[in-house]
Amino acid sequence: MRKSAVNYWLDCLLLFAGAGLAVSGFVKWLVLPSPGRGGPRQATFIFDRHTWTEIHQWLAVAIIVLTLVHIFLHWNWIVAMTQRVFRPRKNQ
Repeated sequence: MRKSAVNYWLDCLLLFAGAGLAVSGFVKWLVLPSPGRGGPRQATFIFDRHTWTEIHQWLAVAIIVLTLVHIFLHWNWIVAMTQRVFRPRKNQ
């Protein structure tokens, strides 16, 4: 597979994992309040609170792994840009 196709699919996975993380966080925060904050003990919205927590945690792990892969694949670009930014400028 071409490098551009790998980057495309990696970016798609990061986008979907990030959107899923945002949705699961939103559900946990606003839709299913914790029992300690006046919420019911067994509230559900598609899944129960424990399942939403599991989804949220696994999506966070997926984002960390995908981000590390993204950095690995772009390492040469990162090094080149860092050298370019911090290279001493010649007097013009």
